[in-house]
Amino acid sequence: MIGVCPNCGKPFSIEQAKGGEGWVYCENVCIGPADMPTGARVMADQATKLYMDGNMHEMKRQDYINTHGFDPEPVMQAVNKWREEQVRMWAASQGKSGEEVDEWIRKLSTKH
Repeated sequence: MIGVCPNCGKPFSIEQAKGGEGWVYCENVCIGPADMPTGARVMADQATKLYMDGNMHEMKRQDYINTHGFDPEPVMQAVNKWREEQVRMWAASQGKSGEEVDEWIRKLSTKH
């Protein structure tokens, strides 16, 4: 998960500590909050992927790199992995099986 420091505004990654106790904060990028990718979507042609920055501007990957100076894809992959982990934890707390969760996530990922 990506967080933003309330004091300086720098983004940093937030990861759950080993063993599930607490959180680990790790500043690994030094960019403005508006530069952080907040979403991505595939266009109707199924070949063009657009990334949305913190100012809600959509742009292609290379345009994003040219504008903000870094590749948004690894950040979006990390965010999506974190989201999937949260879904799995919630589903486990609701008594859902791993197969049910995998099928649900598979259906969600094919809609994009």
